[in-house]
Amino acid sequence: MKTSEKNNNVRNLKPFIREKLDVLFIALNPPKQSNSNGHYFSGKTSRFFYLLHNSGLITQAVDKSIADDEIFGNNTLNFKNSNFGVIDIVPNIVETKSSKVKVTIEHIDSLVEIIKKYKPKIVCIIHSKVLKAINRSKETVNKLTFESNSKLLKDCETLFFFNYFPNGNNKPDSIKLKKFREIKELL
Repeated sequence: MKTSEKNNNVRNLKPFIREKLDVLFIALNPPKQSNSNGHYFSGKTSRFFYLLHNSGLITQAVDKSIADDEIFGNNTLNFKNSNFGVIDIVPNIVETKSSKVKVTIEHIDSLVEIIKKYKPKIVCIIHSKVLKAINRSKETVNKLTFESNSKLLKDCETLFFFNYFPNGNNKPDSIKLKKFREIKELL
């Protein structure tokens, strides 16, 4: 492996995970631009924080170049001062093309362990590959879909939601905003 390839897999994104989270967002992996910037959802085409603001989950627009620190590392801009966090299911692969990212059973088991340990009130999965992976877990008691919001894991009270990835797909903002607003109603 070339040195430049090795450097592409050096993770610069720090997960925001702790106890007493109201919402834990689960992404697929660190994309190259956000990883280089050192901030989640900070790529030039990222619309994640724009959608959070338009849904009312955050109370004001934020500069995406540092928004993760403001939204996940703090709660003053979050609806009702809710505590939000974010992690990647595949934290060790820095890649923008999700087709090149493989979610292993080890990634799934680690994610389930994290959710059971930290017990967030709500988990919001924001990538279809993460959805497919969590539905493959031996710990699931239901299957999650866009239409269903449910408790998903054995012996875990966390409520799971799936929302479409905020950028790079053909799903309109209106359905993404609707799902984020459903989460807001539970806070």
